[in-house]
Amino acid sequence: MKTPIPLIIDTDPGVDDFFCLAMAGAFPDQIDIKAVCATGGNNTTAVTTQNALNILTLLHVKAPVASGASHYLDAEFGEPVVQFHGRNGLGNIELEKSPDQALPMPSWDLMYRIAMAQENVQLLTVGPLTNVALALLKYPQLKTRIRRLTMMGGTTGRGNITPYAEANIGHDAVAARIVFESGIPIDMIGLNITRQCEVKPEELDAMGMDSDPLIRQVMHDLIVFRNGEAMHDAVAAATLLDDRFIQWKTAEADIETADPKTSGRVLLTPKEGGGSFRYADSVDLAAYKRIFAGMVKLYPRAAKQ
Repeated sequence: MKTPIPLIIDTDPGVDDFFCLAMAGAFPDQIDIKAVCATGGNNTTAVTTQNALNILTLLHVKAPVASGASHYLDAEFGEPVVQFHGRNGLGNIELEKSPDQALPMPSWDLMYRIAMAQENVQLLTVGPLTNVALALLKYPQLKTRIRRLTMMGGTTGRGNITPYAEANIGHDAVAARIVFESGIPIDMIGLNITRQCEVKPEELDAMGMDSDPLIRQVMHDLIVFRNGEAMHDAVAAATLLDDRFIQWKTAEADIETADPKTSGRVLLTPKEGGGSFRYADSVDLAAYKRIFAGMVKLYPRAAKQ
């Protein structure tokens, strides 16, 4: 039997971050969540940390949570992204407050502690890369302990905060460049791919007829809040379960930081014959939806754990 992936999730919950945590948490035989590290971006770090705790409690997923950066490496966070994440970061849906609390250590220290104690640990990042960059700056040896970093970030097409930049890379391009230059193997699932992966409310309802009613209702309401748009972060999490629904290409990659107009653009130089950096080039939407449906259907079991 295959050993579950020991995984650290770095996230800024976040409507689509909810589905990332749900995707990773539904398959404990495949993914062993060692920690959830929160950063701000979609909202303040205090709000996103509490959201992470509340989501894990709702999903009956046990994992330590740490709070991370309160600003980007070279800029303050912007105002909460109310249009896409609501006033509270979760589409204005009020989850029951978790009885759990964040650990009394920052995210970068927790990442390092786990990576040094755990072989073959992987990172899943679905927010700005500030926490990971801070961890690498404080603990340079960390780069040798991370087997792979899977990210929802970047794009090979048009961005969503500028014509060139996707939010998770563009909001802290300096941090992204540190991570890209670290030598950690990276799988990048960009906005050009994730925006194709829509799951409509009626599709979710058909998938989850036997699911836990509260979890199903929260999922439904979050998809409705986003008008049926793709839950981007869930796509990155799904690749850890089965990456064959993505067609990958290899490249040399860098992040533009010098020109303010194009800052955050991912610069790709094709590389034939393999490499440590892969980017998603196309997606089998039907195959992804089968993974998504499998996640939804597992939550009666998850809710009883």
